[in-house]
Amino acid sequence: MNNLKIFFILIPLVVLLFACSSKMEKNQATTQQASTKEVVQNASSNQKLEIVDNEKVCMVNDKFMSVKQIPIAVDGITYYGCCQNCVKKIQDNLEGVRYSKDPISGKKVDKASAIIVQNKEDGTVQYFESKASAQDYMKQ
Repeated sequence: MNNLKIFFILIPLVVLLFACSSKMEKNQATTQQASTKEVVQNASSNQKLEIVDNEKVCMVNDKFMSVKQIPIAVDGITYYGCCQNCVKKIQDNLEGVRYSKDPISGKKVDKASAIIVQNKEDGTVQYFESKASAQDYMKQ
């Protein structure tokens, strides 16, 4: 009879012990997942900007297109556009489309010779007078 009492006392204790241990493991796993997710988000937020090839940018729409665009030669300088309408705008420099302003230095930049940085979230681009200026922008 004593063995039966011990059995009925030990069984609930063992079940309780395993239940608590399982909850602790789940909490640790959840904490690790949250921590990993935070690291991944921080890494991706730091990498949302990248320097891209000029020939893959529509310099009229100021968008990264991921494929080579139409080369448009003007006075020996090559610009890029995505369609015939862009060709005309660049050739005629409508609305000063061949130029932009470096957001760091504030200087006027010829898009053909600019260092171009893409925002990977929306495909928009910014033009910079130098790689140093582009890198300063990317650090912000």
